[in-house]
Amino acid sequence: MTNRINNMRTIWAVIIMLALIILTRGHGLDTIIHLPDFTLPALFIAGVYLRHWMVPTLLIVVAIAVDNYAIVYQGISANCITPAYSVLPIAYLFMYLGGRYVDSLNIDSFQQLLKVAIVLIIAASAEWLLATLSYYAFTSASWAGFGAYALKWAPVEMGYVFYWMIAVSIVFTLNHRYSFIPYFSTQKN
Repeated sequence: MTNRINNMRTIWAVIIMLALIILTRGHGLDTIIHLPDFTLPALFIAGVYLRHWMVPTLLIVVAIAVDNYAIVYQGISANCITPAYSVLPIAYLFMYLGGRYVDSLNIDSFQQLLKVAIVLIIAASAEWLLATLSYYAFTSASWAGFGAYALKWAPVEMGYVFYWMIAVSIVFTLNHRYSFIPYFSTQKN
């Protein structure tokens, strides 16, 4: 019975993450509200809680499918679709692997907060650096401007990941303490 409950929790968690990726990566909600892309936080969360290799694979495939749909059917610019795009799934895995070093997103001590923050910064930095370096390597972008680009855009682009992860960590911590979403609570009765 416990395995079936855990399997259902996993399925629902993946469905929620997939829905958030589709809604935030695609342009479905742009007319109502604009939320930053949830792909990288989803991969980090999957690394923490959903350790089966199929979960990050599914998340990455859906992110690529959403990009393809947006370009083909919604007229979104394909400027970033270069040979470097083939490196993006590898870069995304840095977030998943970073999440595997974290035990929980339930922040119950300063030490846990520090651990999650450091691992998240390292994973997001590695992902951003690999994705951006591959773009510069496979396109005609001038390497002379890389430093200025990195200083301008790295904090902005990684900041979106941190915003999501702060919100997610708050929800996980509060849910652990108050069990307001009992189905996903880890609190013992």
